[in-house]
Amino acid sequence: MKRFFALFLCLLMCAALFACEGQTAVPLQIQDVSFSEGVYAYVLHEVLRDAKEDTDRETLLAEAERRCAVYAALESAVAAENVKLSAPLKSECAARVRGLWQFFSGHYRTLGVDKPDLTQIETWKAKEKALTLHLYGADGAKEVGEGKLKKWFRRDYVGYRGFYEPLTKQNANGEVTPLSEEETAELRQKLDALKKCADGGASLDRLYQDYSKEKGLLMAAEMDETVLKKGDPMATEDFFEKLHAMKNGAFAVLQNGTQLWLLQRIDLLAKDAPYFDRAHDDLLLSEKQPAVKAQLEAQAESLSAVSDAVLCSRIYERVRASASSVR
Repeated sequence: MKRFFALFLCLLMCAALFACEGQTAVPLQIQDVSFSEGVYAYVLHEVLRDAKEDTDRETLLAEAERRCAVYAALESAVAAENVKLSAPLKSECAARVRGLWQFFSGHYRTLGVDKPDLTQIETWKAKEKALTLHLYGADGAKEVGEGKLKKWFRRDYVGYRGFYEPLTKQNANGEVTPLSEEETAELRQKLDALKKCADGGASLDRLYQDYSKEKGLLMAAEMDETVLKKGDPMATEDFFEKLHAMKNGAFAVLQNGTQLWLLQRIDLLAKDAPYFDRAHDDLLLSEKQPAVKAQLEAQAESLSAVSDAVLCSRIYERVRASASSVR
């Protein structure tokens, strides 16, 4: 009997030992969310990137813990609201992970971040979007009405169709140089003349076709419609503001950087136009996601964390060394 109990005790100890060996060290635990070494390293790297160079270690570690607590609060909120990731958000998340890992995997590995860690971070970002759309979308607890959405849409979006001429040329050496004042004035005069024809009722498509044929250029059967969002880096602020001030259907000759456009403003809210529906989620996110972030940060303040100080310190040194090497 004694031999039996001795053997049984030995088996229990071995089982406990193997169980401990199979566990992965966790630098931080907040509620039910365990933050892996790689996820913690990613967050800490973001903290270092955003902080001033003379920020002390304790402050940086505290900020990393605070940001992790926000992710823990997000998990609680998503579970409480029974929020699921939509297919588009899943696809967006997967595409971001593929792109980031393809180009920056070497950098991430230096930090100690593996692809599953990056996937976790991007999934949290997608969940925050999903939570925002759930709360402020159709039938949500804080649903935003269509009238307000259209008000935001008119403020931030504008559409046009037209064609442009470059305000640059290539010299004999193949270098791109600006047009002279005389050349620019001549080009503007041509487009102004075409605008007068459009104002008089001539078809802009026909004017474009005739103009292209006269210059020996290939052209599409019809001009594409372009939707521009305020702040788009492809447009100068002056271009957006002048276009936004136009009436729907009006024509103008406007400069956008090194391009001179003859264009017509289009009505993005016209019947059967798809643009408002396409911008719906982006409008909600740009307007309401900051409020969701603030609420999660407030909830995170009450969450307690359990950390492995030795492991956190080791990760800190690795991330700090990586950040220094990049500088």
